[in-house]
Amino acid sequence: MEDFDMSKLQGLKLDTSFRLAQSAFDDMECRNAEIARSIEESREEREAEELRRHNELLAALKEAGEKGATIVVGDNAKGVQILNNSAGATQTMTVSEHLDYEQVGFILNEIKEYFDFPQFEKTFGDNSENVKAVVEATIAAVENREDEGFIKKSLRVLRDLAVGAAGSLIASGILAYLGTLPIG
Repeated sequence: MEDFDMSKLQGLKLDTSFRLAQSAFDDMECRNAEIARSIEESREEREAEELRRHNELLAALKEAGEKGATIVVGDNAKGVQILNNSAGATQTMTVSEHLDYEQVGFILNEIKEYFDFPQFEKTFGDNSENVKAVVEATIAAVENREDEGFIKKSLRVLRDLAVGAAGSLIASGILAYLGTLPIG
């Protein structure tokens, strides 16, 4: 046993450790490649489905045009007017939509309740104080029945700030509330 060189044994341990590490690395590369293939296949399937739906819609529209069109108007449509291929026909439409101060006030006060959530500051970051100021000023304008144009502009600014913070539940809630108002 005295003639046995221990340094060769240590080299063998390092070589075995290297092979194990290389094997683990190779396994990770294989898994990453499988994940990338899976993502690409999923993307291709989604694009194929979108194309199929698009083509299906085009075919349905073409068929509707050949048979005589059917128009479906949603329950929240406003200011819709249809003129059906009548020679010499004309139409005029005047839409007057006034701001519902009570509804706007209710929605702004609902939005104001978000201020108390800890996630509010995280959602809007540096714009948190801007959002609060816009909401407070708009509530005051609504209570004083100020100019509708000013109030609608304030609501659009608030909407833009919420869109900038998209992805959070608070911003989504604000956008959903604002979506019920005629702010243009």
